[in-house]
Amino acid sequence: MIVFAALALAAAPAATDPLSIQSLHVVGECVASTSPATAREVLEVDFRSREYSRRLRDLGRASGRCMPQGLQARSSGLLFAGAIAEALLKAEVNGAALPARLAYDPARALIEARSATDEMALCTVMRAPGPTAALLQTEPATREEADAETVLQPVLNDCLKKGENVELNRPAMRSLLALAAYRIATTPARTAE
Repeated sequence: MIVFAALALAAAPAATDPLSIQSLHVVGECVASTSPATAREVLEVDFRSREYSRRLRDLGRASGRCMPQGLQARSSGLLFAGAIAEALLKAEVNGAALPARLAYDPARALIEARSATDEMALCTVMRAPGPTAALLQTEPATREEADAETVLQPVLNDCLKKGENVELNRPAMRSLLALAAYRIATTPARTAE
């Protein structure tokens, strides 16, 4: 069962106030638009690796031009990566075409789930591509976002391995789904053997 927690997990930032979350998404959009190739390269790396952590941290440090002068921000890697993935998706896939790109496609190459939460997110996005796309079209940290996540709750629970429990706040859930959606949308069809 998945529980949306008001308190942050280790993977979530210390502050989850709406303005902080929305500001992080603005930074993610800026990073995706000013360094799209680098952002794509980082998101292709396995998030469990040291290389991923290093490259994401370097991308964050290089994103200074995306921050108002004199302001420094800190965020969890999950939320930062999710904001970038979501911005890349919006830039590269027409919103109306997104559900079709996210739907299960037997011709698509297999996507390895890298953790239980990654498996849950990949399953949810492929089983509920329309509601996932609708979630990603909402403004972060709004009532509309909460309503969209509520629609996805039964699918999230169905996609969670039996006996597993996950406690996530809304920003972390959105980030997991955005990252899964990005991986799905960018995975090519299998090559004929």
